[in-house]
Amino acid sequence: MGGAALLQMPSGDRLKKLVSSYPNIDASDRRVAIAFLEDSSESTGASDQIVGILKAMKDDMEAELKDAIAEEEKSIAGFSDLKASKEKEIEMATEAIETKMSRAGEIAVAVVQSQDALEDANEEAADTTKFLATLEKDCATKEKEMAERTAMRNQEVAAISEAISILNDDDALDVFKKSMPSSFVQTVGFLQKADAKASRAKKVQAVLAGIAGKAKNVHLNLLLYTVSSKLKMQAGAFEEVKKMIDDMVVLLGKQQADDEKQKAYCEGEFDKAADEDAAAKTKLSQTDAKLAELTDTIGTLMEEISALEASIVALDKSVADATEQRKEEHAAYVEQMQMNEAAMGLVEKAKNRMQKFYNPTLYKAAPKTEATMEEKIITAGTFAQVHMHVAPPPAPELPSGPMQKSGKSAGVISMMDTIISDLGADMKDMEYEEKTAQTDYAELMADSQETRAGDAKALTGKQSTKAEKESELMTTKEIRGATSTDLKQIASVIADLHAACDFIMQNFDLRLEARTAEIEGLKNAKAVLSGANFS
Repeated sequence: MGGAALLQMPSGDRLKKLVSSYPNIDASDRRVAIAFLEDSSESTGASDQIVGILKAMKDDMEAELKDAIAEEEKSIAGFSDLKASKEKEIEMATEAIETKMSRAGEIAVAVVQSQDALEDANEEAADTTKFLATLEKDCATKEKEMAERTAMRNQEVAAISEAISILNDDDALDVFKKSMPSSFVQTVGFLQKADAKASRAKKVQAVLAGIAGKAKNVHLNLLLYTVSSKLKMQAGAFEEVKKMIDDMVVLLGKQQADDEKQKAYCEGEFDKAADEDAAAKTKLSQTDAKLAELTDTIGTLMEEISALEASIVALDKSVADATEQRKEEHAAYVEQMQMNEAAMGLVEKAKNRMQKFYNPTLYKAAPKTEATMEEKIITAGTFAQVHMHVAPPPAPELPSGPMQKSGKSAGVISMMDTIISDLGADMKDMEYEEKTAQTDYAELMADSQETRAGDAKALTGKQSTKAEKESELMTTKEIRGATSTDLKQIASVIADLHAACDFIMQNFDLRLEARTAEIEGLKNAKAVLSGANFS
């Protein structure tokens, strides 16, 4: 059997296709090799060698396939472990992201609610401040009007008292007796009804009546009643009245001292409350500024956390894509290496077969192996075609005379050596490229792992900082609430101080003047009882 008989096998045309499509071959060498493979006259009776070559090729391919399958199974097991680890890590990271997103949503809702409450509180504070300003303005107007009315009434009472004193004087009585009828003297209440001069008790009564009319004091009215009662007693009883007047003077002095003490207390409390109010307002404004700053900081941290999470997801995706690409490249490399090794084996076997014919000394006999069932069938003379059974073609005409070896065999063998050398060089280049690609992939995985670890560390730091800022935000909110409460309490204290102290603060001078007048009148009354004459 020649080259044409070899190519009739199910996979026999692969060598012819390889020679036809191999790029690193000269056109003339390709034509010579194809002519040799198509020439059947030179290979008659060599079917057993061809079958041996194919058997050796099959054994080599099975061994390589077994090694490739074992290596692939090992790679698949390693990849499965890595994939399970990465899926577990992704699952844990996903759960952490969902937890953080849920918490971020809750915090965002709490921030919005707090902002709404802050706006309501600010509006309420503005309305209260406006009402307080209006109230202070109205109170100032009313207090001014009240002071004017009080001053006018005091002037009126003073004028009436002076008029009554003038009309009740002893000289005025004499004038009225001479100028008016006695009946008029009896009916007019502010004239004396006796013919004699007024006694000291009457004069004291008149002085006390004038003071009581001005001051409207309960104690003065009681003293006036006592003096009126003593008019019916002997003169020695006036010592008790003098003592009552002295007690009244002491009481008025004590009341004046209490007013002065109350005024000093009120002024001190007003100053203290004003300082506390200013400090609380300053602290409230500082707390609001800090709340705004913390809110902005938390928002920035959330954006940075989202960016880091997106970066980690993108990095994981790029790693997965690179891994898939590396698998495809490795599979292509393994397949191409197998094809090149198969081609080299075929060319080597073809070359060895040619060496057997043209250069027997260079021929390498195939190792003897136990014949397979196919070889036994072939040895027995039976040949089964794979595709269909047809009648064998007629035997070609054999040339007559002694056979001559072709002189072109050296060129064909040299061309086969070139093909084998080119295939070996290609395999070395492919091995180098595969090694370089594997190194680049390992470096990429190391860089990606380092980058991911850095991003994860940064993400953890950002999340920790965000948690700290959130805790600080809650603390600041509590401080602001406490400050608002303190401010309300201070406002309440100020309102209580106004209720308790406004009257004293606004009428202190008038009360001092009235008490001074009362004390002076009481001293005059005592002097009258002691025998003084102010006429």
